[in-house]
Order: sequence, then structure tokens, then C-alpha cells
Amino acid sequence: MVEEAPKSWKDFNSTDVKEQLVMPNPLYSGAAAYNLGIFTRHDDFGWDFYTGIKAISPEVVKGNGAVMEAVSSGQKAYGMIVDYLAIRAKNEGNPVDFVYPEEGVPVITEPIAITKDTEEIEIAQSFVDFVLSEDGQKLQSELGYSPIREGLQAPEGLKSADDLENVLTADMKELLKGREDDKTKFDEIFSAQ
Repeated sequence: MVEEAPKSWKDFNSTDVKEQLVMPNPLYSGAAAYNLGIFTRHDDFGWDFYTGIKAISPEVVKGNGAVMEAVSSGQKAYGMIVDYLAIRAKNEGNPVDFVYPEEGVPVITEPIAITKDTEEIEIAQSFVDFVLSEDGQKLQSELGYSPIREGLQAPEGLKSADDLENVLTADMKELLKGREDDKTKFDEIFSAQ
């Protein structure tokens, strides 16, 4: 469906993509809400990025899984999605590819923690130690996630954290503080006729 892969996030603001983009809804997807916060706080994007996307009539679905389904089934040509889902689909033989836009990408980590009220602190610590160990990070890579430990190979098609040229970031406290307002504004933009 796509002759030339997009190189930039701003390619989604093009009429060439009209009605061919599917994206997750930040009202339902935590990853989409995080990305919304990053993009709207980044000078090169801001809210104009989302109003530009709204102008091309995207399909907004609940989550990343629905984005992957729409693209891999040929319902839509383009999807904004978390990287590992696209790579898994490609490795399973789906006719999809994944592109790292030239401006960079937000990085969504898979945090791990031990709650302060845990009754099994030693078991919890052993689990965290394993996940962060070399063997645990190799397992993460086998599951399709990019490892955070230096020197470990990312799954085919993904970049390791060390290999990402541009990472789009924002202040985490500001993201948390503005999350509900961001979702409300997104809903206002995408609900408007």
C-alpha cells in the first residue's frame, strides 16, 4: 500500500496520507498518552502536530493492538504504534515495516519496581535483579523488547537504546501533571467536526 516509507513525523500532516492513518487514542492507551505529552511539549511539534493529523481524517482506535491489526490487514496504510508490535508483526510475516522518523522518537520504558508494602521483599528483589540482569535482558530481547543493558543486541528491526540517534523527551513531572488536561484537549480536537 505504501511505495515510499515516511521519513518524518510531519509526513503524517500530508494530504497524501488522508484517511490512511490509524493511531491509538490517548484516552485509552497509556503509551499514546505518554507520546501525546511528549509531542505537545516539543518545539518541533506542539498541538499543531495533532491538529494537522486531525485534518487528514485519521482513524483513532483504542490501543496499539488495534493499530497493528488495521495496518497488517490492509485497512490502513500507516499507523502510529509502539515499535515492538510492528516488528513482531513483520517477523510473523505480515506485510508491514517499521520506520524511526528522522526527528526521533519518544522512548517508553517498561518500568519495574517493588512496592513499599510488599510482604515478599526477597522474592520481589530476586525478580527485579533477574529482569535487570544480563540473562533477564536477553530474555526481554527474545520477547521483542529492546534491552537496556549495554552490549546486548536488540531484536531484529529494533534499535537498542544506545543506537537511537534522537530521543524526544519532556519533564516527567510536567507530563504527569498535564496528562489529564492533554487528554481533554486531544478529545476536543478529535471530537470536533
